[in-house]
Amino acid sequence: MKFAKLLLAGAIATGLTVSVAMADYNVGFKYYSKFIKRKAHIKAPKFVQALGVQTVDQLKALFKDNGKPLIEKLKAKGLDKAAAGVEKIIKKGKLKDLEDFLVGIMEGKIPAGCS
Repeated sequence: MKFAKLLLAGAIATGLTVSVAMADYNVGFKYYSKFIKRKAHIKAPKFVQALGVQTVDQLKALFKDNGKPLIEKLKAKGLDKAAAGVEKIIKKGKLKDLEDFLVGIMEGKIPAGCS
């Protein structure tokens, strides 16, 4: 009986861990929509295309050094409102979530309203 309870508790804990790990993409989508899409009026696939990255590794390189390369690239492309949105996301401490969201976009996981 105790063993069955331990198995059940382990299954519940595993389920919670998996759902929390998937939340990063969703949180990134929320912050992208709030601070970049609303302000700069650019949908996520176009945003990734504007960054000029071809691989996930190139995208991740833009997020090094607390997103400074990303902000510089956006400003160089004339996307100042998007750069300001990224700066707000950095202040909120959600840069990793934005990175996970954009990696998902590159992998084809595009939510409704972002295509």
